[in-house]
Amino acid sequence: MLKLEVWLAQSGPRIAEALESQRELICDSVSNQLATSFPTLCYDPTRYDAIAFQQLTYHETPRRFHRLVQVLLLLQSLEVIEREYRWGWPVVRRYGVERHHMFAQVRWYFEAAREHVALNPEDGAQMNDLATAILRIIEAVTSDPLPTQIDTPVRKNGFHP
Repeated sequence: MLKLEVWLAQSGPRIAEALESQRELICDSVSNQLATSFPTLCYDPTRYDAIAFQQLTYHETPRRFHRLVQVLLLLQSLEVIEREYRWGWPVVRRYGVERHHMFAQVRWYFEAAREHVALNPEDGAQMNDLATAILRIIEAVTSDPLPTQIDTPVRKNGFHP
């Protein structure tokens, strides 16, 4: 079996195209699983649009992840995922999202991808390795302590650059 990096370089764009061709089936499957498994996730009764916001979150979250996977495959770099999760982890926590929610979404995405995209055995095995690599990134990012402040230099006039 090829190393993941070699497989990404050789097959990333082809796999990205195959996943894109089944985007709606994959993302709808994940959306349904999110809504069914986590019915209170991202629901804030103090919001005027609480239900609409929650439904939008269920709909868009798998599509955002799909776009990240697309970029990862096209650029052949796991760094895309790591940077996105490092940026997003403090943000999604505000909405009650925890590590297990992200783990579930990744697993469901790759299960749906295997169900809806015909992959040869080598690509299937590599997709499993890709999912495992993403889960490890999430584990590392969510284990790091959250920053207490953003270290942004302040100019003499008091404005941030």
